[in-house]
Amino acid sequence: MNINFNITAKVDKNLAIDQLKKVLFRSMIKMQELAVINCPVDTGLLSWNIKIAPTTIGYNKYLLYNNVEYAEAIEYGVDPHVIKVKNKKVLANEKKGLIFGKSVMHPGQEAQPFMRPALDQVKQIWVPRYFNQVMKKGK
Repeated sequence: MNINFNITAKVDKNLAIDQLKKVLFRSMIKMQELAVINCPVDTGLLSWNIKIAPTTIGYNKYLLYNNVEYAEAIEYGVDPHVIKVKNKKVLANEKKGLIFGKSVMHPGQEAQPFMRPALDQVKQIWVPRYFNQVMKKGK
């Protein structure tokens, strides 16, 4: 997410930059919160791993990320595809005692976005709200 501001009034540039960094940090924290709320839950692993870096105020850039292996597949969905054996003789779910063979057709997965809706809401609602709070009150 890129946030651009135009300042037309005479202001202390360093103070304005500090205030805008507050807006950015609050916006990123809100985006993390909304992504967790929107995240589909099975085991909870996906929602527990929505992280922000750095974790303190005062930076020009932040990263909101999820390093769970299947996060992108949940966010964007997956087309049907074949899964083939790599390092074993057959595909199996040992916990359930199921053996599938040397390949299986994955039916695909519909997208269940959780990061993009959070970004959209933050851009539309929270950035303007935080901007007004910070610039009017200096908080």
